[in-house]
Amino acid sequence: MNIPEKFEELLKEASDRFRQMERVRIVSHYDADGISSAAIALAASLREGKKVHHTIVKQIRPDVVEMLNQGSYENIIFTDLGSGHLSSVNKVDAENIIVLDHHNISGDLERGVHVNPHVAGLEEDTISGAGVTYLFSREVNDKNKDLSALAVVGAIGDIQEENWKMNGLNKGIMKEAVEAGHLEKGEGLRLFGRLSRPVHKALQYTSRPHIPGVSESESGAVQFLSGLDIDLKNGDGSWKKLVDLGEEEKKRLASAIIKKRARNGVEEPGEVFGNTYTLHCFNGRFKDARELSTAMNACGRMEKGEMGVLACIGDDEAMERVESIVKGYKRTLGKLIRSVRNGDVELENKDGFNLLDGRGSIPENFIGTVCSILQSDISEGVALVGISESENSKAKVSIRTPDDFDINVGETLEEISNEIDIDGGGHESAGGGYVGVEEVEDFLNLLSKRLS
Repeated sequence: MNIPEKFEELLKEASDRFRQMERVRIVSHYDADGISSAAIALAASLREGKKVHHTIVKQIRPDVVEMLNQGSYENIIFTDLGSGHLSSVNKVDAENIIVLDHHNISGDLERGVHVNPHVAGLEEDTISGAGVTYLFSREVNDKNKDLSALAVVGAIGDIQEENWKMNGLNKGIMKEAVEAGHLEKGEGLRLFGRLSRPVHKALQYTSRPHIPGVSESESGAVQFLSGLDIDLKNGDGSWKKLVDLGEEEKKRLASAIIKKRARNGVEEPGEVFGNTYTLHCFNGRFKDARELSTAMNACGRMEKGEMGVLACIGDDEAMERVESIVKGYKRTLGKLIRSVRNGDVELENKDGFNLLDGRGSIPENFIGTVCSILQSDISEGVALVGISESENSKAKVSIRTPDDFDINVGETLEEISNEIDIDGGGHESAGGGYVGVEEVEDFLNLLSKRLS
């Protein structure tokens, strides 16, 4: 793997500092990438005999800083967050701070080590937060190569596959996971639960790619398969999974999905196919990396992030509980998606973007996911901005842009933060944060000036 020299130096400096720590507090973001990052950092810390406490948070907000300072931890590692909030990180009373992140950088870290691909001239979509954390753990101990598959799960969660394929350092990490025997790479339909769920449930639970009339609808999925003359059960009476279908059935299914999407105005047939990643490092049912990534995202959105971390490091009881968390998440997400499609949530055309006003109807933990799923459907060609209510007189805003959009969302949010108080950040095509409820209109006006 070709790691730039500057990046390699930062990884070594961070690992050297980590070896001197006895007690460590790990603080990670609540999405799939953050939870995967936390699991990697936790596993690596336990392997070195560290005493560890891990915490999942939405952002590094003042209340989080206060909570960390009350804990009196001398050593804190931030994974998949921190780079966009270095001014807040600097307020944390800890002697040693390590930031392992890949988001756009805002400010300077006053003490500690800041490991970020941007520092070495790399783009953020070439490696995820979990990928940065994995390279750090590998520098600590070569045995941690067995954590490489979790880095792939994090990259998938951050939608870092260009044309549904890994690139940059992600590609090198994926290769290490394959060589270690923890990951098997293939190609096929990108359906949720392709290895573990009945094919009609896989269709129902698949939101990327979205299948109109089928996604979020069990009856719609059953009718869809019946129309293709595909039986729901095998000869022995067990439910058919995607892997149980014959090649001709798979071809019929793929063709029908593409046609169904096209008839409903959803082009991009390439979204239907892509690389598949089978995990060989878990005893649980999450054998598909995309399914595990979705499960980790579900844990974060349902405020059960710590349970996701434990599942990722092989806790059987946690893995079982994640199953029920995913079911609850899918039910909630399906209901919210249907409410938007039915017009129950206001969608307003603004200058430069479409605004999905979810205040009072879409919880803050779900507004970003809803925007990610629906951007290409209800906001084709322009950015989709979602807004939801939060606590402490704040509003949560989420921005999602088309793949060919020529404006960097993370950089745009950083520019706006110079004019208005916004606690947030993001990537090239996705980002979000929190603004005061009285400043929402000012924020939207500033955003409109840039996106238009």
